[in-house]
Amino acid sequence: MVSEPRIAPRAGVLDHLSARLYSHHLDQALARGIPPESAAPLALRARRLTALPRRRVIAAGLRRAIRETCLRVPSSRSRISPRRAEVAAASDELTRLADGLADVGPVAARGAAEAWILLTDGTGPLYNPDSPASLRARALSAANDLRLAN
Repeated sequence: MVSEPRIAPRAGVLDHLSARLYSHHLDQALARGIPPESAAPLALRARRLTALPRRRVIAAGLRRAIRETCLRVPSSRSRISPRRAEVAAASDELTRLADGLADVGPVAARGAAEAWILLTDGTGPLYNPDSPASLRARALSAANDLRLAN
């Protein structure tokens, strides 16, 4: 028996509001591999994360972290700085991720969500020395998950 593809219902005002208010939770769900089409707020959030302008913002943030590490830019007191040694060790994976995000072709929401979380989560491996996660592994996973499944 062939299963029908799941299609999210038409998004309403509450779905748009939920997509904004619960973006962090939706990002986590997308990064875990929950299909975007399973719920309207997830589909809206996935559309926002996979839009080329948003992907290029994420790519620019990753490239800035690499550049600041290479140039040894002094840490800022006004923001959390990336961990230099880990960024240097994962620079190839981070560059691959940034290149995949900036590419004009379509990408999977899972990889875009993983990249966004990697860049914005101050408790994650990019910023937190106590994070048990590996920056290199997370960047590689996100880069691999950008590819759309056939």
